[in-house]
Amino acid sequence: MRIFGHPIHPMLVHFPIAFWTVAVGAYVAGAAGILESFDGIAKFTNSAGLIIAMLAMVAGLTELRTIDSASEAMRVATWHMMIMAAVWICFLLALVLPNAAGGAMDRATAQLVAAAAAGVGFLLMTVGGWLGGRLVYEFSVGIKR
Repeated sequence: MRIFGHPIHPMLVHFPIAFWTVAVGAYVAGAAGILESFDGIAKFTNSAGLIIAMLAMVAGLTELRTIDSASEAMRVATWHMMIMAAVWICFLLALVLPNAAGGAMDRATAQLVAAAAAGVGFLLMTVGGWLGGRLVYEFSVGIKR
């Protein structure tokens, strides 16, 4: 999927990365009790990352059609896709688990759960991003010839 000759997936992926990086910092700061306003920042940036990541996933799926199904690039693309889906789920859990628990968790525990889920998502995101980099720089996926 391209716009004016440029692939859309790499244009979009930077936004969830930036939003989720801020969200992790805000979740950790909130769990540490630094400021209550970090909870709102975490929820906003996490939500924005989740929405834009969905758009990036759709664009990535259209790029997937261009990869030979029997190639090493497809194996890497499959791992990239699965890991990034797990990242999305981790950040979704960070957003909804504290609210879904209702009164079963106190505020401090809910913040810790959110920070842990976001932290796991962030670590997985680094692996998924590295695999995405391999697709571009090693296999030239999305490179116009």
